[in-house]
Amino acid sequence: MITFVTSHFALCVAGVCFLIFLALAVGYIVGNNVYNHNADEQVKEVIDKLEYQGAVRSSIIDNVNLGVITYDSNSIVYNNKTIQTMEGFLNGDPVPSTMEAFLDRFEQGNHLKSDYLLNVDNTDTAIRVNYTNGKNIFEIKILHRMYEDTRLDIVIVDDITQIEDDERRQKDLAANVSHELKTPLTVIRASELFINNITLDNMPSYDEIKKWGTRVVTNAVRMQDIVQDFLTLSMCQDAVPMTIVDIGEVINRAVGSVAEYPGRDKVNIKIPENMYYPLVFGSENLIMRVVINLLTNAIKYMQYDGKTEPNTVDVSVSAIGDRIGIEVSDNGMGVPQKDVEYLFDRFFRVDNSGSRETGGSGIGLSIVKDIVDMHEGTINVSTELHQGSSFTVILPVAGAVFSSVFEDAVDGIVSEKTYYRTAADFIALQAVEAARSMGYDDVEGLADEFEAIPAGEKTLREKKLVELLKAFGEERYTDLVDELTFIDPDMFDDVEEDEADEPVSEPVVEEAETIEVSDEEPETDNESMENEPAAAVVEKAESEEERAAREERERREEAKAILTQQILPRAVPSKPLSEEEKKQAVTVHPNEINPERTTPRKKRKGSLFLDLTSHTEDNNETEIKSAVRQVLDETEGK
Repeated sequence: MITFVTSHFALCVAGVCFLIFLALAVGYIVGNNVYNHNADEQVKEVIDKLEYQGAVRSSIIDNVNLGVITYDSNSIVYNNKTIQTMEGFLNGDPVPSTMEAFLDRFEQGNHLKSDYLLNVDNTDTAIRVNYTNGKNIFEIKILHRMYEDTRLDIVIVDDITQIEDDERRQKDLAANVSHELKTPLTVIRASELFINNITLDNMPSYDEIKKWGTRVVTNAVRMQDIVQDFLTLSMCQDAVPMTIVDIGEVINRAVGSVAEYPGRDKVNIKIPENMYYPLVFGSENLIMRVVINLLTNAIKYMQYDGKTEPNTVDVSVSAIGDRIGIEVSDNGMGVPQKDVEYLFDRFFRVDNSGSRETGGSGIGLSIVKDIVDMHEGTINVSTELHQGSSFTVILPVAGAVFSSVFEDAVDGIVSEKTYYRTAADFIALQAVEAARSMGYDDVEGLADEFEAIPAGEKTLREKKLVELLKAFGEERYTDLVDELTFIDPDMFDDVEEDEADEPVSEPVVEEAETIEVSDEEPETDNESMENEPAAAVVEKAESEEERAAREERERREEAKAILTQQILPRAVPSKPLSEEEKKQAVTVHPNEINPERTTPRKKRKGSLFLDLTSHTEDNNETEIKSAVRQVLDETEGK
């Protein structure tokens, strides 16, 4: 080996060098491949990250309901999908390719182009203008940004139609409320001059006091009605408790609530004799407000010049399929055709209706429309000037509403509509009670889970609601709905008999009370009382049962009458005053002391009331106190 190396030294050196070179080459190749692979992986990660971030940014920009366009000095660089689908902006036309084309397209006397040119070199200022296209209003915002040496114009478009409409409604609401309250407040405030001029030497007559007192009361009630209308209107904007409602009972109570409405005594209101109608789901008070507003509207605009036929309002109800209709027709003045389309607009009043004389807030029919819409119903009107009007309200029956709720539950959803969502919550609670009372073991566990979920946890509650109704099953669900919506026709006969007996029983009670307080003791015969016929005892027992049933009905009606208070207070009949009443003390609530008054007013003695009782020697004092006392007696309780 040593000999071979010595004899072939050069060759061995060359071989060793070749091997070293080969090893270096192989190491370089392997190392380079590993490095390149790692570098490629890192580059790929960066690219994937950028693509992901870009996709996220693009997704966000495409889903913020803002149209975005970016221009450089030559052409369009980027635009999102929203700008192409924004209703009423491009109207199907392509996005302008340059900034100049965009300015030309959307210049509308809104100073868009001039504002852009004035701020073309300012990167800190944003240009804001509004662009109107029919009913749509858009805000165009242009920002200037620099990317390296390139200037970019970023256009952001926002649909502000709803915002502008809400602001307009708020302004209209404030203006109309102020306008409506201005008239009664002016009349009430005008009474200050009348009161300030009252002195012991210059006391107004009874007729003058009564006139001003009536004005104050009437306008105060008008203000109360206006406030009530606006409170009802605000309720229509929120979710309200709903239950199963009997239309027949609603109509009866609505007609009774307008008994004291001005002009009611001159109008004959006809209601159906048969009150056996399908039940509806909704707010009983709000549905009653619909009927009340339609009735008062008919009464208010009933009379017109030249009318000879009797004043009538006809209320009718008809059920067709899964809908029930309530129609209120009158033979009043009607509405000109040109005003029909505006009848349900807030604060609209027909020019020739005399509404200024009859009063009102101008939102009665608007409230009706909002309530009907809240119940997923419709309202139609048929009218002709001097030929009367007919308003028809169409509402879904309760059975159809609950069927729709079950169909949604089978599909695994709860309707987004507030009305059907409220119906779903209602029927779910009924299903919980049914599962427990009927012993549905397969459902009771889900019922407990559903009931334990707080109302604020919307998503989880809806999920359990769907599971509960699915587990309930179609057959049991149908039985539950049938039980909730069933009306026994015989109960109407019982009600009619009770009502027919009421007028007969009332005089008997009054007579008994009169005998009880009489000074003469009635002759009594214990034996005759003991031998009183059994039929008389039964008759008395029946009378007491009827009276108890009537009192229970009245109690229920009072508990439900939240929105059905009288439109105007019941008038207190005047009565002649006795001499003793005329001599009673009288207090009058004064207003601020008028500094220009020449006749001194009696000083107040630690009270806000003016005492007139100490001037007994004044010759006209009896007349003063009589007039004041009579007015106070007549207005007492108003």
